[in-house]
Amino acid sequence: MRKSMYKVMVMLIVVSMGWVSFAGTVLAQSATIKIGFVDLQRVIDSSEQGKKAHEGIQKKADELNQEGKKLKEEIDAMKADYDKQAEVLTAEAKAEKQDTIRKKELDYNRFVNDSQSELKMAEQRALKQLLEDVGVLVVKYGKENGYTVILEAGNILYAAENIELTNEIIKAYNSQKK
Repeated sequence: MRKSMYKVMVMLIVVSMGWVSFAGTVLAQSATIKIGFVDLQRVIDSSEQGKKAHEGIQKKADELNQEGKKLKEEIDAMKADYDKQAEVLTAEAKAEKQDTIRKKELDYNRFVNDSQSELKMAEQRALKQLLEDVGVLVVKYGKENGYTVILEAGNILYAAENIELTNEIIKAYNSQKK
């Protein structure tokens, strides 16, 4: 999920710059500005929904690993069988068994690549959904609590701890998804 978060962070930096510009305009219009920030990665990692998503992906990874392990064991058994019989096999039988082993190895390699792609896509879908859900919640929280702007923590060099809203967002997210 960390690699996907990099792309999201870049997007959030751009959005944050727009918000800072907006905040400057609001400051010129109003004397009261209420700013907060949220650590989205911590919300995702600590929320019940984020943990469920991680567990689901881990479960799928474990299932795929087990299936891959079975395929690898089949290949190892085929190789061991070939090694035992190699001396008594005809050249044609040897070539046939070697071809069968190579095909099985290709199937295994395809399976590994497909599994990695499947897990990556599942992770991206889960992250996208979590970020959409949290984004909606942050907007709602901001409106209900009178915030002028709420930024993502990854874009902030310094901020006082009293404007961090991460724990409040986690609590709200957890209670909303029950």
